Amino acid sequence: MKAKEAIDIPDGGHNPLDGYERFLKSRKARFQRLDTDSMTVDQDGYTIDLFWNEDDEALHCSCVLGMQLCEGVRDLAAPIVMHINRRQWLGHFEISDDGCPTFRYTMLFHGSAGAADTEIIEEMCDIAVRSCDQYGPAFTLMAGAVEASQFPRIMDKQGGCAPLGLALLDAGGRS
Repeated sequence: MKAKEAIDIPDGGHNPLDGYERFLKSRKARFQRLDTDSMTVDQDGYTIDLFWNEDDEALHCSCVLGMQLCEGVRDLAAPIVMHINRRQWLGHFEISDDGCPTFRYTMLFHGSAGAADTEIIEEMCDIAVRSCDQYGPAFTLMAGAVEASQFPRIMDKQGGCAPLGLALLDAGGRS
């Protein structure tokens, strides 16, 4: 059961992470409140970082995949990441400066910060997990390459779908 919670901070602002923290405690979920405006949540094998920006009334969700792309293959990964991002409805992937694939998603709540309740934050985390689950295999294949000659192919030499191409396909079926 999801609960809607919101609290007012004494200065009149609203920090949705306060209500989400209470919600996570009630579920005995694994999380760590880093400071007033940030927390880390463990969900379905991922670590999701949440950041509240009071000035912009924006909530940012970031999920770093547990792998690193070598510097020699990052330029080859860029078009694949752009392909993935064109297919994303919400959020995007990027390769951080240290080579870690990261999913990022920000929501604005201008004038309606009170609407940033636990259900919305939980949905943001679910979107991050679904995106990482969907494209994690493609990033894993790319992270396995140490140099450009080892970078996975989308198509094999016979014109068929190679492993990276398969990892980028949308799965069909029922959930």
